[in-house]
Amino acid sequence: MRPAQKRLVYLSLAATLLALFCAGILAGYIERHSSICPDNKPPIAQQDTGLGQILFLCHNGKTVTSNN
Repeated sequence: MRPAQKRLVYLSLAATLLALFCAGILAGYIERHSSICPDNKPPIAQQDTGLGQILFLCHNGKTVTSNN
């Protein structure tokens, strides 16, 4: 493999990784306002059941389960 080909491969790999990183940052920014509770407020309490599930208590008294 010639040095020019190696450089092209490394630059392509770096560009792909940078694009994936930027896509992850953008996805996190877009989803930052998603809430667990249906009333879009943060839960008032949470409890770990020890089985990979977390129970969240919302302001309206509803319990929501989240799987890890």
